[in-house]
Amino acid sequence: MADLVERWVNNPLSRSLLKFITKRDERGRRIDRIFLNYIGSEVSLSLGDKLGSFILKLFFRGITKRLGIDEERIKEQLRFGYWRRGLASVLEGIALRGVERPFTASAPFLIVWNFTDACNLHCKHCYQRADKPKPDELSTEDALRAVDIMADAGVAYIAFSGGEALVRPDFFKVAEVVREYEMGYSLATNGTLLTRENVKRLEESGCDFVQISLDGLRETHNRFRGIDCYDRVIEGIKNAVESRMAVGIATCVTRYNIHEVDALIDLAEKLGADQFIHYNFIPTGRGREIIEMDITPDEREDLLNRLASQIGSRRLILLSTAPQYARVCLGYGYVSLTHFDTVGQQLGKGEEVGFLAEFIGGCGAGRLYMALQPNGDLTPCVFIPIKIGNILADDFTDLWWNSEVLNKLRDRKSFKGYCGRCPWREVCGGCRARAYAYFGDVQEADPGCPLNMDRWRMIEEKIPSPRLEAEVKVGGDGFD
Repeated sequence: MADLVERWVNNPLSRSLLKFITKRDERGRRIDRIFLNYIGSEVSLSLGDKLGSFILKLFFRGITKRLGIDEERIKEQLRFGYWRRGLASVLEGIALRGVERPFTASAPFLIVWNFTDACNLHCKHCYQRADKPKPDELSTEDALRAVDIMADAGVAYIAFSGGEALVRPDFFKVAEVVREYEMGYSLATNGTLLTRENVKRLEESGCDFVQISLDGLRETHNRFRGIDCYDRVIEGIKNAVESRMAVGIATCVTRYNIHEVDALIDLAEKLGADQFIHYNFIPTGRGREIIEMDITPDEREDLLNRLASQIGSRRLILLSTAPQYARVCLGYGYVSLTHFDTVGQQLGKGEEVGFLAEFIGGCGAGRLYMALQPNGDLTPCVFIPIKIGNILADDFTDLWWNSEVLNKLRDRKSFKGYCGRCPWREVCGGCRARAYAYFGDVQEADPGCPLNMDRWRMIEEKIPSPRLEAEVKVGGDGFD
C-alpha cells in the first residue's frame, strides 16, 4: 500500500497539483491559507486558493484512505501552527523533488538555535565550548531579523539551545516573536535556571517543550557538569513538570555514566518527565578532550536495545539521537522517527510504518534540520562545525537547496564504509556528526555502529585507553 501511495504522489499530475497549491505569491504561501480554511478558520481566499483547497481535500482523502489514517486527527493536529508549517514544507518538498527515501523538506522543519555561548556551567562534553558570550553574537534587533527570515522561509520549529539560553536577557522577547509567527519553540537547558518564575514565563511565551540535561546521579552529574548543581537541576525538573509544558530529560552517555542509564530512566519516570532522551556522544568542542570516554559500538547497540525493549512498558517515551535507534526500534515493531518524535512509537506495525521510517530517514542534518549559531552562522548540525553561510548575509532558501555540504549529507549512496551500502541506509544513515568528528568527512562511515567495526578499530589505534591520561587531537581534519 505504501508503494502504491508513493507512485500515486510521484506521478506528474499529482506533482503539478502540489506545485499549484504550494505556490508562493505576494500574500505568502497559498498552502498556508488553504490549511487555515481546511481547519475551519476564517480566511480570505482567492479563486486559485479555493481551487487549491478543493485539490487539498481530495489529496488528503486519498492519502488517509490508503494509509488508514483518520482525517479528523490530521485536522486536529493542523490547528497547531508548527504542524501546518511542517506539513506545508513536506508538500512543497514533494512538489519540488517527489517522494524521496529519505525525504528533504522545502525548508528545515527544525532549527536548533545556539542562542548564546554564555553558560553558567562548564560541562566536559559541551559541543559549543560554552563559557562566556562571544563579542559577535547577534544583537536583539538582528536576532529578531533572523526570526523573520526563518518564518518567511517556512521553518516550523525552533529549538533554543546554547550555551544556556536563559542567561541572555532578551531570550523571552525573541521567543515571543517566534510564537507570534506560529512557529513552535522549545528550550534545551541545564535546568539550573528553571525557577518557578522562569517556568511560568516559558509557559506564557508559548514554549511547548523543555529538555533538561541530567548526566548522571548526584556525584556523576556534578563531576560531569563542573559544579555542584544536582539539587538545582532536580528542582528545575520538578518546577517544569508542574507546568503544562512537556518535559524531557536528556543524558549524554559516555563511559562516565553508562552504568547509570537505567537508574536515570527510573528517576525521570519518578519525577514525572514525559521523555528520556539518550544523546549520542560527539567528540567535538570541549568533548574532544574526553574522546577516550566514548562508548564502543557494541555498548551503544546494547544501550539502544535496552531502550527499545522498554517502549510501551514505561510511562515515558524513550528516544535517542543515535540514528541507529530507528533500525533497532523497527526490530521491536516500533518506529522512532527522530529524537524529537513523540508520535512514531504510538503507531502500529506494518508496511506503512517501515515506509515512514525510510521517508523520515534517521539522521536529519541537512534534510529536516539545521543549526543557527550565536553570531548568525548556519551549520548542518550543532555537532558539525562547518559554516555553510550566515542567516543575515546570505539567502536562507538558496543555502538550504544549494549548499555543497548539505547536498553531500543528502546523498547517502555516496557514503563510505558500510553506511553507503547498508540495507538500513534510508532508515538510519549513520551519525554524520560522528563521521565528521572522527574522520573530517561528513560522508565517512559512522564509527559508532557495529556494522562499521573496521572504522572503530582504526579509532582504537589512535585514542588512549580510558585508564590512561593522555590528550588526543581530533576534529575537522581527522586524526593528527
